[in-house]
Amino acid sequence: MSESVRRVVGLLDTLARADEDLTVRELAAQVDVSKSAAQRMLAALVETGLAVQDRSSRRYGLGPLTLVLGTAYQRRIDLRAIASGPMTTLRDLTGETVGLSVRVGDELLHIDQVESRSELRRTFEIGKALPLWAGAPSRVLLSDLPDEEVERIIRAHRPSQVVPVAPPPAEDFIASVRSCRENGWASAFEETIPGVNTMAAPVRRQDASIAATISITGPTSRLEQERVEELVPDLLRVTAEVSRLLGHG
Repeated sequence: MSESVRRVVGLLDTLARADEDLTVRELAAQVDVSKSAAQRMLAALVETGLAVQDRSSRRYGLGPLTLVLGTAYQRRIDLRAIASGPMTTLRDLTGETVGLSVRVGDELLHIDQVESRSELRRTFEIGKALPLWAGAPSRVLLSDLPDEEVERIIRAHRPSQVVPVAPPPAEDFIASVRSCRENGWASAFEETIPGVNTMAAPVRRQDASIAATISITGPTSRLEQERVEELVPDLLRVTAEVSRLLGHG
């Protein structure tokens, strides 16, 4: 971690631990940086919403974005804990890797997985962003959004850390999102990674909005169309269980 990042994190940590807002001088002394360096970092934090400055006292405190991030983190930690047992059961039933994914802005993020025990298996890179315009989990997450938002995300084709090998045309993908709304699950065959197929279904909150998606991923040789259809009841049973634990239904 670079020294500049350490100092910014130090400023945020100091603000979080303080009982009251602090001056630039106080923050600089506690983080052991010059006053001018502290001012530059604080200006960036204020601009991003991670810090706020009181106009009258000129003192600094934590910004609203820290609450958003903290709430999101806690929610996902709880979701992972709740989903862990049912996901393991699904892995044991299917023999394939089971993943947990959420939407972050216009991207998809894998936040947990239970790996297949097979030597021939496909796993996820936890924390790596994927696009929302390809893959079964993306179809599920997009199915919760209004049509105009779905179309915007798909047509924008925002670049991501993972580049799908065979993304469908925009019109086909939009149609598959609509089908997912009706069917309650989605599938994708060798769309993101060659030789890998995936199926996914939604996990819902108390208000019925989609909190995450649980997916089953495996090699094409095992997870063929017929096998996918056979596993749909198991997948839907597990997502319904996790949804119930989140207060839905």
